[in-house]
Amino acid sequence: MKFFQRIFFVFILTNCQSNDNKNIHSEILGKWIFAEEHFISTYDNEGFLVPPPPPRERLGYNFYTNDSCETNFSFFKINDTRQIDFRGHYSDIEKLGRKTIYKIENDSLKIFNRTFNRWDSFYIMKLDANNLVLNNQNSVIQQFVRKVKK
Repeated sequence: MKFFQRIFFVFILTNCQSNDNKNIHSEILGKWIFAEEHFISTYDNEGFLVPPPPPRERLGYNFYTNDSCETNFSFFKINDTRQIDFRGHYSDIEKLGRKTIYKIENDSLKIFNRTFNRWDSFYIMKLDANNLVLNNQNSVIQQFVRKVKK
């Protein structure tokens, strides 16, 4: 009898988790525009304050139903790091566009960074009809608002 109770309990837990993920998937769909960010103070091993990362412009996402998304910034690939133009920028760059994929695992949003071929992970602090708050590696909290079409 205990065996059946355990199976039933595991079945209930897995159904609850999948419903939560489906709920997050449906709530995150749409266009999100960057509103503000807050930096979390961190200290190095010697006790010195680590400076915050530089502010980023043009942040924002557009999430689609097929686990794809579009960012407000472009991905690129540096083909040859030895070729530098007169301004000090790499001259052999291939633009990869703004489209990528995403996935939601438990309470984390993972967006594939095509520039570095890795998943960037964000902890979802708040998600409702109009607000999306993400914690980026415990150093930056970014708030986005949903763009509503008129």
